[in-house]
Amino acid sequence: MPDVIPLRLEHAPSFRDCLDAVARESLMLGQSGAPSLERVQAFVADNVAAGHPAFVAWDGHQVLGWADAIPLWADGLRHRAQFGMGVRREWRGRGLGQRLGEAVIAAAHAQGDITRIDLEVRADNGPAIRLYERLGFVLEGRRAKGLCHRGVFFETVEMGLLL
Repeated sequence: MPDVIPLRLEHAPSFRDCLDAVARESLMLGQSGAPSLERVQAFVADNVAAGHPAFVAWDGHQVLGWADAIPLWADGLRHRAQFGMGVRREWRGRGLGQRLGEAVIAAAHAQGDITRIDLEVRADNGPAIRLYERLGFVLEGRRAKGLCHRGVFFETVEMGLLL
């Protein structure tokens, strides 16, 4: 089983590959491909430097999945973080998502300045919703036309976790 470890700068190329693989499925993320390697490296460097809760599933050679909780930037929202996650298709259903989510939540809780984690997920993504519920997230609302892929709109579910 891959290790779940904090995201490091040297993971950036493999993290980008994993993000790209998940994004190209056009099922779960709000993008259809990963940004450039330079943008991903900057994202990783910023989050590592800030100590944001961010973890990868690492098999010693490549990133198989990731999860993070990135705090919002505005003064009145800094107590909140946006949860993001993705696992390569061939590794889904093996417990990696659960382990990644638990690591991020534990790190956010330990930091003490994040008191709420939010996420948005497609309403028809039952496996992800069940995972988030197991992690302690609760349904807070629905958003019509919350996501659009290739001209098709999808309803999304808003979920939150209070720490």
